Parts: sequence; structure tokens; C-alpha cells
Amino acid sequence: MTDASKAAARRAWVLACGARYWPDGVARIAVLPLPEAPISGDAGALLQVALPGWAADIGVNGALLAYSSAMIAGEAPESWRRCDWIATAWHMLAGSLERTFEAQHGPALSYAFRLPADMQPLFEQAWVNRIFLFLRRWAARESGLPEEALFGPLPAASIILTHDVDAIRLTPEIRAKQTAFQLANAVRAVLGDRFGTARNRLRDASRFAFGAGDLRTLERVRDMERAAGLRSTLHFYGGKPGLRRGSPRRLLIDPAYDISSPYMREQLAALRDGGWTVGLHQSFEAWVDPAQMAAERERVAEAARTGITHCRQHWLHFSWASTWAAQAAAGLSCDSTLGFNDRAGFRAGHALRIRPWDFSGEAPIGIEAVPMLFMDSHFYDYAGADAPPVATEMKRWLNEVWFVGGEVTVNWHTHTITDAYGWGEGYEDLLGLLG
Repeated sequence: MTDASKAAARRAWVLACGARYWPDGVARIAVLPLPEAPISGDAGALLQVALPGWAADIGVNGALLAYSSAMIAGEAPESWRRCDWIATAWHMLAGSLERTFEAQHGPALSYAFRLPADMQPLFEQAWVNRIFLFLRRWAARESGLPEEALFGPLPAASIILTHDVDAIRLTPEIRAKQTAFQLANAVRAVLGDRFGTARNRLRDASRFAFGAGDLRTLERVRDMERAAGLRSTLHFYGGKPGLRRGSPRRLLIDPAYDISSPYMREQLAALRDGGWTVGLHQSFEAWVDPAQMAAERERVAEAARTGITHCRQHWLHFSWASTWAAQAAAGLSCDSTLGFNDRAGFRAGHALRIRPWDFSGEAPIGIEAVPMLFMDSHFYDYAGADAPPVATEMKRWLNEVWFVGGEVTVNWHTHTITDAYGWGEGYEDLLGLLG
């Protein structure tokens, strides 16, 4: 493949990723008078590009985020005319900055704190969606027609409710892990003079150490969602249960339940027959192993008596270079791993369902990826005592998706609505926001 044909394929992919904004009008976008920057190599630094007055409302404070590599020298005084917006969208959708980090340092393991501070603004907004909204409006302005006449109405947002089913009882390893985690958080809070947070974390540690151990909530989840008029996707672990998990790391990290137990089969049947979607929650070490993923998928499929196509990696254990390809090879067709363990946000700067780019084949991978905007622990384990109310924070993030008409998943672990965790009120708030 020549450099020119490679660049053309990548640009065509970007336009395909934005199809929800121009379902029958991609040709209008393709002929916009955009400069063409290299669509490979280093993305460069992130910078703010001011939009023209007729599109200022699409930006954040009238501007969009772009990459320095997409800026072209030229005579146009307006920086927005010298930006290759397709190249900028490419680098965001393809995860260029994180891929560079991963190649140099190894995977960030879905922890934002591992990534450079100057990358953090990328995660604050659905920048790619806003770029697509800008291109749509620009094309309408060039044609002299209203946007809706040219492209149809703006797309409605799609927010997909999901759950990772990590536990059905408070096992000794969960007690030890969570007690230690909360005690460590309490120490950090004291060292930072955040004594209110420290008290909360000590209370949490006591609850995990001595609280009740029943975490079976699947029937309650069904009742709550049915009352809200919602149906969710639930990801189940299909790896080895209990002590059969083997290594100390697997015992500490992977779920302990047996997907083939009578209780789990009964719950899976109720979910399947009630209109919920059953998915796979791969074991921690299966993140780049298609054979292991396939075996776990088959175990869940056999227990649920249904096909399994959706997945999310346990602990968001993810590599840009390998995980999606392994999932596709394992027979999975939709993943929602792309998010962070330690913060809410738009990990690749977008809220879109896309087929990720395969750099080895220079074509989209055979799997869809929908980003995870937030999960419950972001608002509890990683929030300080002075953080806004959980419902307020969730709505702040959802507002961005509603504004751009994007598509994301949100994740609430089923076991956290128990008294042991005490996050049930937040889940009720989420159902109220989505219902």
C-alpha cells in the first residue's frame, strides 16, 4: 500500500466514523476546503483552535482541541482554516497519543494518572463529535442550505447502561483487598489534610472488614430497571472459579463465582428471557489471549443458553495494540472497555461507536467499540469529601453526550448497590437520569 492510498483509507475511515452526523451526505464533507496534513506519525501537542463566530457554540469557550501536527502554515489568518480537522479526528479516534505512550512505556492499564498531564484535556469533552458537528455546519454553510435539509436532523444520544458482575458474595480476598484499599486511601487523605475524606475511608474499611457478605443483587437490578423502563447489558465472568483460579494474582483480582452454578444459571435465564443482554467479562490475564477469551465466552454462552457477542475486559485490562484484535479473533463483536479506572471522561476524545483501526492491516478491525464514559467507583473511590453530589457529576458528563448526540456506555457494578458498598442511591440517581 502506498503512502497516498494509506492516507486515503484513513481519511475515509474517519468520515465513516462520523456517519451518524451525515448519513447520506458524506460527499459534502469530503469536498470541504480542508488543508491536508500528514495522517501518520507523531500527533504533536494538543492546542486550542478558535472557531468562527457562526460555529462558536459548537466549541468549548468558542474553541476546539486539535493537534499541532494537523496545523498547516498558510496565508489564511483564521487558524480554523489552517487545521486539518480530519487528521485531528484521526489521531483522536486512533488513540495516537496513548499508542505512542504504550510503545514507549507499556500499556497504561486504563489508569489516567499514568499518562502525561498534558494529555488530560483530551478526556474532558467529546472533541471528535464536536469536530464532526463543526464540519457538518461548515458544509451546510458552503452549500447555502440548512443543516437538516442537507444531512437530516442531528442524531439523538445513545447512553447504554451496563454492569460488570464481579462478585456475588464478599469473599475473604475481596474483604482483604477492599479493606487495604480504603485504609490506604485514608492514609493519603490524612497526609493531604483531607480529614473528612479520611473519616469516610475508615468507615468504608470497617464496613468491608466486618459487614454482611451477601452481594447477590441481580434480581433487584432487574426489578429496578424494569420499573425505570430500561434494559441493560451485564458482563459475566467465565473463567475458573474459586481456588481453581490458581495464582495469587488471579485469586486477588478475578471474580470467584462459578458461572455454571445453579444460582447463576437461574439468574442468566431470567435476564435472557426478560430482554437483558448477557455479555462476557474476560478474566484479567485474558486481555491479549483470544483462545482464553473464546473459552470463557463459550462457558458463559453455555450457562446462559444464548450467544455472547458483547464484552468488557475485567479491570479494564487493555492494550491499544492487542486487545481489540484478540477480542475479534475470539468471536466477539462489541467491546466497551475503552475508559479509565480512576476517572470519568472520554478516553479517546470521542463518544462514538466505531470499528477501531488495525494498523497492521490498514483497515478497521472486525469489532465495534463503544467507549465507557464513567463507572460507579469514579464517584466514590476516587472522589474527595468536597466532591459534588454523585448525581450532579453524572449529569455533567451525560450533558456532553446529550449535547453532541454521541454514543457511550456507563457502568455500575451490581454488587455495589449492597450495604457493604453503599452506592445504591447513586444507581437510583443514574436510572432517574436515563429513564
